[in-house]
Amino acid sequence: MAGSGFHGFRFQVKNESDRSYQRVDFGLFAGTVHESIPDGTGKYLTLQYKDPESGAWKAISTDENDPGSGYIGYTDVRPHETLDVDLRLSVAKSAPEGFGYAISVGVYADDEGNCVYSTGEYYEFDVLKAGSEPGHVPPADPKPQGGKKPLPHKPEGNTEISPKGSLAETGSSSALPMIAVIGGVAMAAGGGAVFVVRRRRATV
Repeated sequence: MAGSGFHGFRFQVKNESDRSYQRVDFGLFAGTVHESIPDGTGKYLTLQYKDPESGAWKAISTDENDPGSGYIGYTDVRPHETLDVDLRLSVAKSAPEGFGYAISVGVYADDEGNCVYSTGEYYEFDVLKAGSEPGHVPPADPKPQGGKKPLPHKPEGNTEISPKGSLAETGSSSALPMIAVIGGVAMAAGGGAVFVVRRRRATV
């Protein structure tokens, strides 16, 4: 419901392989869609992540004109490690009724130095007018991404964070080949990582 304050959720990075990744950049893109802006906008959203070391809440840009829009940070990921970052989202009281979306993205460099990114998970949620009765709210489930528009830009950032993590008990050695470091994130939609956005480039 618009104006109902922050709602918490979690970003999870899971490495199910036997390989170590020296750097994985990840982010979350979010916006709202309604009749007046049918292609979506992030201006009604406040999106934040909780810094695992300081405990402070830090902003994640939802401005589609910002090259760093959606960027959270990067970290190393060990074999069979699961990392969690706490997030929260609020919808401005002035937001019109419609729906919202969020999509998770991760990117790393392969052995040849090429950017490889996850297909991400796409979620939708209803946005109700301020003062509405939300009723029963079912758990969020990822939705198919077919028919959505590609990301219109490549968000950039270079912030190292240290998410809370846990290792699966597999007996795997962490002394496995490391993947090349990438100097900055270049998250681009592809391989299914698509969702509703406001701006469409001429090449899309």
